[in-house]
Amino acid sequence: MLKPFFWNEKYALYAWLMFAFILGLSGYTVDILVIYNSWNREFYDTLQKLQEDRFYHLLISWDFSSVKQLILLNKEHVPSFLEILAVYVPINVFNVWLTRRYAFKWREALNYYYTHQWKNTGVIIEGASQRIQEDTARFARTLESLLVGAFSAILVLIAFMPILWNLSKDLPVFVPIIANIFNDLPIWNVTVVPGFLVWIALVVSIGGTLMSFLIGFPLPRLEYNNQVVEAEFRKELVFGEDKPEIRDTKSLKQKFLNVRTNYYKLFNWYMGFGVWETSFSLVVGNIAIIVLAPAYFKELITLGILFQVLNAFGRVQSSMSFFIDRWTTIVEFQSVVIRLKEFDLRINNSKK
Repeated sequence: MLKPFFWNEKYALYAWLMFAFILGLSGYTVDILVIYNSWNREFYDTLQKLQEDRFYHLLISWDFSSVKQLILLNKEHVPSFLEILAVYVPINVFNVWLTRRYAFKWREALNYYYTHQWKNTGVIIEGASQRIQEDTARFARTLESLLVGAFSAILVLIAFMPILWNLSKDLPVFVPIIANIFNDLPIWNVTVVPGFLVWIALVVSIGGTLMSFLIGFPLPRLEYNNQVVEAEFRKELVFGEDKPEIRDTKSLKQKFLNVRTNYYKLFNWYMGFGVWETSFSLVVGNIAIIVLAPAYFKELITLGILFQVLNAFGRVQSSMSFFIDRWTTIVEFQSVVIRLKEFDLRINNSKK
């Protein structure tokens, strides 16, 4: 699936150059998010200090020289939220639009490749039309989602991991210790663990990804089987469109029962995975605030620092949990890849 696009004379130049451009544009948007992270600290510190004029200035002020500093990615400068919005939104939307066209171009390359290969075999390959039309379309659609997400996740990690480390390297960690069991009085043991929030994000994300893999392991095969039984049912219907005499309701009923059985298995597994995914996202979303709350209540950190750390932690943890958040898309992508590989194998075998 790489060769028809990246090593094809017609598409190779576009494939590699546009890939690099999309990657660069994604990196640029991440740098703007880094500036937005600094804005969070300034904004919430202003809120805590009750500086009303500064508050509205950081929210809705507009100055072209400030916008220019933002476009040049001057991280020492703190722009307003309106300025960040005006620069970030168009670039991010354009990047998504560009990625969609890129993914469709990849589909185009696959379509021409498989159509040409199929034509030259001269033999009947069951399901060829579905592989060429539907699976290449699914490949492009899921690739688009994963391409944008994967690039952003990697670049966010590169940008925000050092920030989160620096923000949490000197933060106090409060460990609850029960000093008196009878009176049930908790005492907070204060300690400092360099970059402790990075370690928390790492442990939580790796553990969550492994659990998602174990729970969701059967899903790609079930998705693949789903396409098989759907194809058999559709084939029976297509044959009966032009030939009423071969329409067999008994056979159609059995094939639909196969579709139903597989869908029910799929629904059951997705229900179990959904319980895990929803629980994980709710718990992880509150880990940082729970860990930092004691330090904030004891006035060891400001509101601005709290929100800056929460923002950085959210970015890092979300990037590390990329596979958990996109697991259904990854499952669909895996099933499509399996089917296209199988189709490619059948074409090659038919030429021997």
